[in-house]
Amino acid sequence: MKDQKYATKSTVEAGIMTCIILILMLINIYMPIFSYVLKFILPIPVTLLYLRHNSKVTFTALAASGILISLINNPLSGLTSAIMFGLTGIALGYSIKRELSVPTTIMLLALASLIGSVIDFTVYITLISGTSVTKFMSEVVRTINESMNMSISFYEKMGMPSEQIKMFKSMIGIFTVDYMMKLIPSALLISSVIFAFLSYIITRLILRKLGYNIKEMPKFSKMYIDIRFVTILAITMLIGIILIRLNIAVGEYISISSELMLLYTFLFDGIALVTYYLSNKLSLSKGVIVALIVFTTVSQLAIVYIILGVIDIIADFRKLDPNRIWKTS
Repeated sequence: MKDQKYATKSTVEAGIMTCIILILMLINIYMPIFSYVLKFILPIPVTLLYLRHNSKVTFTALAASGILISLINNPLSGLTSAIMFGLTGIALGYSIKRELSVPTTIMLLALASLIGSVIDFTVYITLISGTSVTKFMSEVVRTINESMNMSISFYEKMGMPSEQIKMFKSMIGIFTVDYMMKLIPSALLISSVIFAFLSYIITRLILRKLGYNIKEMPKFSKMYIDIRFVTILAITMLIGIILIRLNIAVGEYISISSELMLLYTFLFDGIALVTYYLSNKLSLSKGVIVALIVFTTVSQLAIVYIILGVIDIIADFRKLDPNRIWKTS
């Protein structure tokens, strides 16, 4: 009797969640203006269903949602939507249910997001658009160059100094199809990590309102980059350089991607370090700290954060990394 009540309850809740997921997916498809917000909202019903029941009920609801979307709109849209939001929702639900640490949860979320993004990108380019990745990137480069040329014309009319105009014109040559193709892996990786952070924060806010005890994200000033992770990236970059020397094409993709990942890793750690000192040592308010960080990050001073990040990862000024190189007894 008890099992029958649970089965009925799970069926009803799965049906409700399927309807919610379906509505959100339709909004995401037919109202693209909300797609960025819904990207963080859509996995939440999946996570909630996983927490309240099990993987079987969750997969059933996802499959039903995907089939309904396929019937209403497009089979490929239904498939990719169910995979993208299903993977991240299940990854988060699994992590919360298993009480995994926040860093581990972020890693799982980022991995799920990466897999979903690769599938969605591949399906959209090859099957829905009916083109190739190279042709798609050619169109992207053309659009970027047109936008930059329009901006340059505007700046020239506004009387911008010729030196700065030359700098903008030199930037146009950077955005080639070959270069943009090599940026794809790192762009997918970095965007997946950012999505994982934001998704965890948003989901935690909502699930806490529903009575779930979700682990709090560490303060930004307490965040750090594990020296082991940086070592792996550095070794990967060296492998890429060696492959380039051996005239193996994939080496450039590996080298550029790992180099960009290292730069953003150093930037992240450097900003966290500065935030720590501004908050704990100078006792500045959050508003002032955010304003200072944003202003300096988008300026040429960003290189300072990168340098500080390198030094902090090695020296671990905040003594947060248990695997740091130099440990005091």
